[in-house]
Amino acid sequence: MDAFKLNKSDYKIIGGYLLVATIWLIFKFYIDKYTLVEFLIDIPVFWVQTIILLYVSKVLINAFLIKSKYYFALIIFALFSFWLFGFLASISGEITRSGMIKWNELPSFIELIFININGSAANLAIPLTIISAKKYYEYQLQSVELLSTQKELELKVLKSQFNPHFLYNSLNTIDALVDYSPKEKVKEYISNLSGLYRYLIAVKDEDIATLESEIALAKNYCYLIETQFENDYQFNFEVEQSYKDKYLPNGALLSALENVVKHNRPVNNISVVTMIFVNQNEMKISNTISKIAVNESLGTGLKNLKKRYKLLSDKKMEIKQTGREFVLTLPFLKIVD
Repeated sequence: MDAFKLNKSDYKIIGGYLLVATIWLIFKFYIDKYTLVEFLIDIPVFWVQTIILLYVSKVLINAFLIKSKYYFALIIFALFSFWLFGFLASISGEITRSGMIKWNELPSFIELIFININGSAANLAIPLTIISAKKYYEYQLQSVELLSTQKELELKVLKSQFNPHFLYNSLNTIDALVDYSPKEKVKEYISNLSGLYRYLIAVKDEDIATLESEIALAKNYCYLIETQFENDYQFNFEVEQSYKDKYLPNGALLSALENVVKHNRPVNNISVVTMIFVNQNEMKISNTISKIAVNESLGTGLKNLKKRYKLLSDKKMEIKQTGREFVLTLPFLKIVD
């Protein structure tokens, strides 16, 4: 919250409070048999006192709470303001009742301080509390909207990280297949490639995707990789649960498989084997480590995927490396209506 400012709805709250309080005072003054002069002076004095105290409170909150964090100064000036305007209101009441100030009949100075502060606080408590609660709610709402906008922007950036070199390599593979493979093989490869990019374009604005669509997309990708690199990579799917009501961040499985291909190379003609296992609550992607980059930190794809999980839910992606195996666990997301 940059500043404590009053808007149109705040003034409506103040006006509503003054109206209700005025009706209450009229009823109270009538029961206590106040004179017409007291009606005509004390009620406007109450209005002026409340409005001035609200303005002074706004100034003090901005100066000593929001901007400078001088809490002690805030308390001192607030108490002084409560006493000053409470004292002036009480003096006004004495004049309207007696026509003069009977100083010898007033309470002691200490008692007068407490009475004046208490009177001002009573007049100010309800409107200031309502407005402060409203401001806090508005601030929370703005924070949520800002966070939501920030998340949307971050997700759009993170989802745009699919390796641009993949298309280039795929086109080179098509060029090689045209020279050395049957026409049916070339058509099948192009069909899988077009299916992959058709899906990526169709869901580019979605944050999450169904498990079924993620697996279908992944199988397109696996076919392309296995065709491009022949026996260097093997992908095996094992699904023991149905696809229904299971969701992942859009492109999560694709990012995980791309990470396998990017950071592993076969050694001594031994394929890099990847297992994709689906159970009730999560998906596990494990692969043999044949060759890994010197920098063992997470690749860009997995870093982005980890951030996306953080933005979309409170569930965390898990990464484990044991011996010659790398295991990535992707928990399923829940859709909240």
